[in-house]
Amino acid sequence: MGKRFEDVDILDALGRIVEVNTLHYKDDFDLDRELISRMAASGNPEDRKLLWMSRTCGTYTLREREVYLQGSYENNVWRFYHEQTKDPVLAYALTLKGVEDGKVTGDICPLDYAAHVERVKLLTCPIEKVTAAFEDGTVLTVPYENHRQLIQGLAAEHGKAVSLSYEPESGRELAVILERERFKRSYHSVPGDMEEYIAGLQKGTMRGKLKETQTAAASAHKTPSLKKEAER
Repeated sequence: MGKRFEDVDILDALGRIVEVNTLHYKDDFDLDRELISRMAASGNPEDRKLLWMSRTCGTYTLREREVYLQGSYENNVWRFYHEQTKDPVLAYALTLKGVEDGKVTGDICPLDYAAHVERVKLLTCPIEKVTAAFEDGTVLTVPYENHRQLIQGLAAEHGKAVSLSYEPESGRELAVILERERFKRSYHSVPGDMEEYIAGLQKGTMRGKLKETQTAAASAHKTPSLKKEAER
C-alpha cells in the first residue's frame, strides 16, 4: 500500500521536497506557493484538489479536474514529462483543507507518476466548451474546436483572456471518474510519517548517496587507525 500524509503544512512539505529533488528553476515553486494559497481559500471544492510535480528542472501545480480533460493545458503538461522526456518526476495529489495560522493545511499523497499518466490517458474526457474571462470583466463561452481563434478575435474588443475553464462533453462522466480515482487513492493508501518520507528522499538523491559513501569511507579509514593505536 502507498502512503498518504494527513493534515500537514502543505507548503512546508512541498518546499522540502523541492530542496531535495529540484536542482534548477526552484523559483517555479514561488508561483506554486501563490497558486496553492489562493486555491486553499477558494469556495470551489475542485480548486482544492490539485496535482503537483517536482522535476530536476522546476515544478508544476495543476488542478486535478483539468488533467482529466483531453487536450487541456493541464492534461498536456501532466503527460509531457512521461511521454516526451526521461526526467525523473516526483508526483503528488494534494487535498487542500484550509488555512490555519497562515499555513495551508491538507493531505499529500505520493503518486507513481508513470502509472498515473498511463491511467489518465485511458480516462480523459473530450472537451465541448471553453469559457474565457477577459481583462474587461467579460466572460464568454465558445466551442472548444475553434476556441483559440475565437478567443483571439474577442481579445481585440475585451482585452487579453486572463483565465480559461473547460467544460467536458459529459460533466457526469468526469465527476464519476474523479470520484472513483480519489476513492481508490484513499482506499489503497495508509497514513504515513512525512519526516520519514523526506528522510528517505534525501537518502535516495545523489547528494544523499554521496554523503553515505563519504561517511562509510571515513569510518573504514578510521577503524584501522584505532586498531593500530590499540596495538601500541
